[in-house]
Amino acid sequence: MEKKVLVIDDSALMRRVISDIINSDDKLTVADTATNGMHAMERLTQGKQYDAIVVDIQMPKMNGVQFLKSLNMRQIRIPVIVVSSVASESADETIEALSLGAMDFVKKPGVSMGLEFKGFQNKLLRTLHVACGLKRYRTEQDKEYQRPVQKVEHMSVKVEKKPPRPAKKGEKLVVIASSTGGPKALQSVVPYFPKGFAWPVVIVQHMPAGFTASLAKRLDDLSPLPVKEVENGEILKPGIIYIAQGGKQCELVQKASGQYEFSENDKPPRGGLKPCADIFFESLVDTSFEEIICAVLTGMGADGTKGIQLIKRSKKVKVVAQNEKTCVVYGMPKAAYMAKVTDSVVPLEDVTGTLVNMIKE
Repeated sequence: MEKKVLVIDDSALMRRVISDIINSDDKLTVADTATNGMHAMERLTQGKQYDAIVVDIQMPKMNGVQFLKSLNMRQIRIPVIVVSSVASESADETIEALSLGAMDFVKKPGVSMGLEFKGFQNKLLRTLHVACGLKRYRTEQDKEYQRPVQKVEHMSVKVEKKPPRPAKKGEKLVVIASSTGGPKALQSVVPYFPKGFAWPVVIVQHMPAGFTASLAKRLDDLSPLPVKEVENGEILKPGIIYIAQGGKQCELVQKASGQYEFSENDKPPRGGLKPCADIFFESLVDTSFEEIICAVLTGMGADGTKGIQLIKRSKKVKVVAQNEKTCVVYGMPKAAYMAKVTDSVVPLEDVTGTLVNMIKE
């Protein structure tokens, strides 16, 4: 039986575009559409049943954020996917929507054809499949990240071989990788790093350009440590939580002085991901960190596992993975667990404490 989707958007064109994409999938059907959140709530309170909801942010009468608040107030539990533009106001509201329980968001395409539109179509269908409990929607672009990751010898990633730098005693780095469900999950991780935490933290959250600044601002408001979006050429400093820029690849380069400099660059996506945690981890191979402490949080696919396997060849690495019960999507943590790179698997609320304890060990 086809899974029923409710589409909410005040633009008749976008309702038609989104509906055509959903109806092109033989496992999904658009059961209803609505022009705003108030219109959609009328349908829901009349007893209409849906397997997933796709909602715009900017709408009259009741916008996407207000709609999510209304769902929470009425304790209506239906997976919600936000469709958002990159306007600054929409970006802030999108992050708020994710914090209110939206499963994920898809950036509206600026064109109606070509690679950008194809990416929108693939992301929307992939996320709806997960939301509706269907078998993962497969695209050529992300097949690499759907294969089980087992042995490092099977990696297809090629990294230039360099003599590893000798480890500098006591130099540590914390890295957190997350994807679908990550923005909300990070609210249960980032604020619980203790004040005065001595090491830098880098978060690689899968997001398009224009949204990570809003995510950093929201987390900074909640955290005792400063949280900021990474700037190209910025020097890594202890006691700061950095969020890799959306729509860029983030790498860390060690300079002759020993300092670490961020490179926010335009290297191509890997498995459709930009930023990609594997690429960030690969950049750590030629660094002198004595120890790298990692957390793998909720998300589709297997990003992070191959990179962790790679740095484990030459460095001391400890890994905590979020457990299945508390994940929105048990993909990335499962891949790390199946590849046997994890030291601990814990509920979301225990991730920060586990990371801190790992550093003390």
